[in-house]
Amino acid sequence: MPSGKTHTKLNLIALPVLVFLLVSYGFTSWGFLLWFSGGFVAGTYLLSPDLDTHSSPYRSWGPLRILWYPYQAVMPHRSVLTHTFIIGDLIRVLYLLLVLSPFLYILNKNVLDGQLPMMMEQHKPELLTILLGIITASALHIMADVLNTKRKRLFHRKRRRR
Repeated sequence: MPSGKTHTKLNLIALPVLVFLLVSYGFTSWGFLLWFSGGFVAGTYLLSPDLDTHSSPYRSWGPLRILWYPYQAVMPHRSVLTHTFIIGDLIRVLYLLLVLSPFLYILNKNVLDGQLPMMMEQHKPELLTILLGIITASALHIMADVLNTKRKRLFHRKRRRR
């Protein structure tokens, strides 16, 4: 399994390539590209599949990392629930929304005058684009883990045969 720094470097190298590919396939809206990139960066630094350990993304939360204690207690490292395409991301995002729900409730009632659901509906394309960026960052993370594990197994088999 690559280190956290390796995962971050791979993702940061991949981001400009992904943006170039998106533009070359016709996704030329600056808004789309910025929301996607923001989601991708958030997926790399804050919502990584490695939040189930005391990893760099976990430490990136600073004092708010306490929010992830229950998640770590329940999720075994590299389980199907954390290191699976789309499912792991949805679990992390839904978990975060659940943990933040008291704050979101107070924000909605006292600051936004009950307009939060309407605002989310109005910004649904942007929210989905951010989610797509998070999922893409996570997918690269998972692919790096899988490829590195296969490389290690292949290398160790060759060494044993000698």
